[in-house]
Amino acid sequence: MNRDGSRTMRCLSMTDDSRFVRDVTYTVRSDERPHDVFVRLQVGEALVGTGYFVLRGRELEIVTDTHESGRTSQRLTVGPRIHIVTHAVMLDAWPWWSYDRDIGGEQALAIYNTSTRWNGTDGPLGRLETLRVRRHDDERITVPAGTFHCRHLSFDSDVIRSPTSHVWFTGADAILVRYDWEGLDLEYVLTEADNVERA
Repeated sequence: MNRDGSRTMRCLSMTDDSRFVRDVTYTVRSDERPHDVFVRLQVGEALVGTGYFVLRGRELEIVTDTHESGRTSQRLTVGPRIHIVTHAVMLDAWPWWSYDRDIGGEQALAIYNTSTRWNGTDGPLGRLETLRVRRHDDERITVPAGTFHCRHLSFDSDVIRSPTSHVWFTGADAILVRYDWEGLDLEYVLTEADNVERA
């Protein structure tokens, strides 16, 4: 949490099999709307691209520099609820900030997806999409880092064909505890955590 009530998370994701390195810094304002996002994507020794995204009122400004498309600049008008999908695993619970908790249930959430592929292996020049988000009952989840009281969301894309994914997260900062993409045999779990309240 920052002094002005905003929240910033930095995620560095690396994979051995695909040799991807994704470095993301994401800030949401005190009203839980995105403020700015920086994405840097590399595979092996080659830079795939970088992107900077900033939300000013209802305008999303996007500047990217990628191997495929060169330098681009966009300004998009977006609705009052918007989320920027970065494909950094620890940020996969952050659509929570755009989810209307007063309504609950399943909601169609406007997102800017920084990759056109389900696994985030291109970009960060992306596109506007719709993500269907459903809130489920809270659960106690046990992972190597401990047992946590978690909120539970599931996601379905209306653009990219992929199985339903589920996330469990905890605390005021929406720390990801477990990510389950059963249809693709993928699971991420929190193995270590400091300053995160256990159940």
